[in-house]
Amino acid sequence: MKRFALIAIGAAFAAGIAAAPAAYSQAYPSKPMRVIVPLPAGSLTDRIGRILAQPVSAAMGQPIVVDNRGGANGNLGMDVCARAGSDGYTLCMPDGNIMTLNPFAYAKLSYEPLDFVPVIHIAELEQGIVVQAALPINNMKELIDQARARPGQITWGSAGNGSTMHLYLEWIQAKTGVKFNHIPYKGPAELNQAMAAGQVEVSNLTTGTTAPMVRAGKLRRIAVVTGAQRSVFAGDTPSFSAQGFDLDFRNWLLFVAPKGVPNDIVRRWNVELNKALKDSTLIEKVSSVESITFTGGTPEELSKILEQKRRVGAELAKLANLKYE
Repeated sequence: MKRFALIAIGAAFAAGIAAAPAAYSQAYPSKPMRVIVPLPAGSLTDRIGRILAQPVSAAMGQPIVVDNRGGANGNLGMDVCARAGSDGYTLCMPDGNIMTLNPFAYAKLSYEPLDFVPVIHIAELEQGIVVQAALPINNMKELIDQARARPGQITWGSAGNGSTMHLYLEWIQAKTGVKFNHIPYKGPAELNQAMAAGQVEVSNLTTGTTAPMVRAGKLRRIAVVTGAQRSVFAGDTPSFSAQGFDLDFRNWLLFVAPKGVPNDIVRRWNVELNKALKDSTLIEKVSSVESITFTGGTPEELSKILEQKRRVGAELAKLANLKYE
């Protein structure tokens, strides 16, 4: 994949929205549609995708098939999506890291991420930094002090190299000069089990995932990653930002379309998905359990979000020395 100037990212995504001509009739959709989720069945992205597909399918009058194409950190599914054609019957629902980190972590991709047309920003996942409750750590300052006193000894678990947990670890180490002992696991499920068993001392996971362990007194939440805002789900916990750490690279969800999908089809999906995201039943069913804030918005707003997050992704990939083939 050819490298590109970061300053051109926003213009490239915006061009993808504007360049697609209005080319469908009122008959759209006239057959079943497909949403490719480039992650395994049962993943959070998959679950949210299937929930959203129901009201959109009802509004459009055609079935929507959720097609899981996991593998290679999402790259396999995005390659299938990129090759799906421009008739508007295939859209893609990746998570944010696939779009904003993979382009800088892999030496070569079989698709061009900037070719995808932004459709809608679906959600932000709230994360929290947690420690084993037995540790004398109640906030970020005390965590850094402990790491400085025990260099390379405090274990920080992640869901694997290049995961959000790993990137936060590398960023904190670079910012503070302390050193943790990175323990990469094979995915979030294995990491959760290790945290529950006390096999690793620190990590950052979604607040919904760790809530039962926090309530049971096994873990202590010392910060939430919510940008400049207070947590919706753990309002009594100080934010990462309020404690002097300004990184906000949580995972998030979005919809994109293959290159060339007509603008009016993109707008139709945007309208229906925005409606679904405002449904109180959906919000009650999912958000409090999964610590998700549903967002919505326009394709142009998503284009700007992608631009900003890709800049951060490029910096983090370099910082963590991510070099995948």
